[in-house]
Amino acid sequence: MATMEDVAKAAKVSRATVSRVLSNYPSIKPETRQQVMYWVRELHYEPNQVAQNLAGHHTNLIGVLFSDLSNPLYAALSTAIIREAEREGYSVIVGDAQRECAREVNIINSFKRRKVDGIIVRAIGRPNEKLYKELSIPMVSLYKVIGHKNIIISSEEGGAQVARHFYGTGRVRVGYLGPTSALYGNDKLAGLQAGLDSCGLQIEKILPCNQHETAENQKAYQIFTEYLQENDPRAVNAWFAHSDIAASDIIRALMEHGVQVPQEVSVCGYNDTLLARKMIPSLTSVASPVDEMARNAIALLLKEIRGDDGTENVYLAPHLLIRESSLVKIDK
Repeated sequence: MATMEDVAKAAKVSRATVSRVLSNYPSIKPETRQQVMYWVRELHYEPNQVAQNLAGHHTNLIGVLFSDLSNPLYAALSTAIIREAEREGYSVIVGDAQRECAREVNIINSFKRRKVDGIIVRAIGRPNEKLYKELSIPMVSLYKVIGHKNIIISSEEGGAQVARHFYGTGRVRVGYLGPTSALYGNDKLAGLQAGLDSCGLQIEKILPCNQHETAENQKAYQIFTEYLQENDPRAVNAWFAHSDIAASDIIRALMEHGVQVPQEVSVCGYNDTLLARKMIPSLTSVASPVDEMARNAIALLLKEIRGDDGTENVYLAPHLLIRESSLVKIDK
């Protein structure tokens, strides 16, 4: 079994430096930290965590809370965050709130009991201001501005990209299925409308669908099927759904009504999950920069853990990935 001395020799540093890296001392240079952690992994060194905690008052644990891990986007983001954290010598505890406020509170409290060094949060709906205001642990928020450190993705820009893509392919009768409220950073619909406005168009049809349901119990398929039963399924020739799961439900319902995708109707989703890449036809979708989000989340959290409590917001842009479900060109 490798020892701390083995790691120090391989990394060409002192034993004390290895100890400081493992205890997350703020004075260690990033390149030194990376070199030491490389040899920790290569030699499969397992530090005496209890001794480290007593000496440095660190647990080398990060708590990560997601609002709903049944969402494939958050599963992918969780994997990316764990990978980035491990590169910095941290282990990760993941909590799934399942869109339940009580579970969100319980998970945060469990992180406190585990004495995590910091928390990364994808909060539920309207952020629980009391819960997070009273949190004395370093924290980074994803998608919503809650504390000092936040990472924001413009879903409005994502919606605008979809509008421009539909217009560019000649699809001018555009429908939307998803949440209609612009609260809490949910502005995909506003972005779609703004993008269509710039092309001289209006949204043809809006079907409200609550995003605050889990993947298992959302009603997108039911809502869209009921719409098709009472309307011409080809009257709208392009649909934008608030998630890939909802978009897959739209495609399923259209095909059940004899409508070809994309020959007759185009469909676009949101989040670019594994589902988008695997389904037939493959799904055009707005992608969040998952790896970039993970890198920034860990970097911001480590800054706060090391004493930087200043406000810092990182704004990242989504990008549209065009696949089979909207690959069609017609005359406007």
